[in-house]
Amino acid sequence: MIVALHVAPPSHDRMLPMKDDADAERTTVAPYDPFVGQVLARRYRVEQRLAVGGFGAVYRARDLFDRRDVAVKVVNANHAGNAGVAARFRREAAALRRLNHRHTVAMYELGETDAGTLFIAMELLRGKSLWDEFQLQGRLPWWRTLKIVRMVCSALAQAHALDIIHRDLKPENIHLERDGDELDFVKVVDFGIAKILRGSSDETSDLTHSGQMIGTFDYMAPEQMVSGDVGPACDIFTLGVVSYEMITGARPFGTPGTTSAMLNAILHSTPAPISTRAAAPRELDPIVARCLMRDPGKRYAYADELGADLERVLASVPETDEDRTETKIRPATTGSFAAEEATTNWEEGELVKPATTLPGILPPWLRR
Repeated sequence: MIVALHVAPPSHDRMLPMKDDADAERTTVAPYDPFVGQVLARRYRVEQRLAVGGFGAVYRARDLFDRRDVAVKVVNANHAGNAGVAARFRREAAALRRLNHRHTVAMYELGETDAGTLFIAMELLRGKSLWDEFQLQGRLPWWRTLKIVRMVCSALAQAHALDIIHRDLKPENIHLERDGDELDFVKVVDFGIAKILRGSSDETSDLTHSGQMIGTFDYMAPEQMVSGDVGPACDIFTLGVVSYEMITGARPFGTPGTTSAMLNAILHSTPAPISTRAAAPRELDPIVARCLMRDPGKRYAYADELGADLERVLASVPETDEDRTETKIRPATTGSFAAEEATTNWEEGELVKPATTLPGILPPWLRR
């Protein structure tokens, strides 16, 4: 995105509060955004920038045809010529085009401006992310977390049935909207690095380079960190991490600062049961533990199977309030990372011989 500085003339509503005569000479500096005021594809009038990131920005726009407010996601002008970014953007549109679940953000159109900038018009969300709610409220009651995760499972069930793996589920990508009396109506967003396992040749090619992984390693499954096969079990592992974090106020494997350290923690430690760290029913312990199994084959095979178990706990255990605790967990690290190398021979939740070649990690049989 091109950002310029516009020096605004003094006015009643834009001047800073004056403390002395010198302040009268001050003017405010406001960012100028060339997209605001534009009409994209002769249909979407851009009205306000809502968020900006490394690869693009999201705007509130008015659909002049359907007379509704929408969100428009635009590729950053600095990346307009980047084939990888464009491919990732089209990947998100391809995934959303195939999804029509009520708990998945709806896509309306993949378009291109006259200048060749790609954009996606999609459902406008007015609520907040699960991460924002977590930072505001502290850890959430177990029953509220389960209701949220159950809705995510419902959205994933459709995605997985269509061979779409999200790969970057995290609290920031789970939005809570108001729908009638429902205050936590879930919308799963950001399929930008989703893996589509079948379809057209453009959709099936992986966007990551060999030896590179993209995502948020704080929530990644171990096989994803070592460039193993990516499947539904990766999203299941992530839901286990999210559930644990929301209920206990801490991530199950801590907050290591590198992929090697995180993988070391996953491979060589077992999280304490949720019920020992928060006011949660013991019936939940084996469910979350199964999501967090190191061996993907030992996790839930289907998101709706996990959702059904969560529903059983919700139906059988009375909802109880718990004391809130202040949440001070650093945000997860998202980006591109060098993938670790390991022999992914998984057995009983442990790596077995031959030894892993991960930097800084010694397998159990070599530790003395």
